[in-house]
Amino acid sequence: MASVPETTLPPTVLFWSRGLASLSPGVVPCRGLRPDEWRETHRRCGEFVERWGVQADAAGWDTLRLFGIHPELGTIRGDYSGILVTLSVDVHEVTPEWIKLGRWTAYRHEPVKQAGMVPIWESKR
Repeated sequence: MASVPETTLPPTVLFWSRGLASLSPGVVPCRGLRPDEWRETHRRCGEFVERWGVQADAAGWDTLRLFGIHPELGTIRGDYSGILVTLSVDVHEVTPEWIKLGRWTAYRHEPVKQAGMVPIWESKR
């Protein structure tokens, strides 16, 4: 996130940025992703944080809804997967109710968090 000084980022966006930066695009962090999928997912997640992170945080999107995975099974458990780790498409709009991803719309439903869900950078691969 070189374009925005870290000191101006909200704490949540800084957490996302640092979490993603701790991952290598060449090392798949969890089960359920192929190396080519992971490289693309990592790139798009970074782009999301850079372009949409501040807006997503202000709209109330949280870490697990965006970057969550099952701690043991990764993205194999889709019901534990955040929207950005399962759909490798461009984001077009972020609102408090939804995120537009390509032709899809991911809605924020309550409750979303599954017990034990973790951010992808905390995976136990």
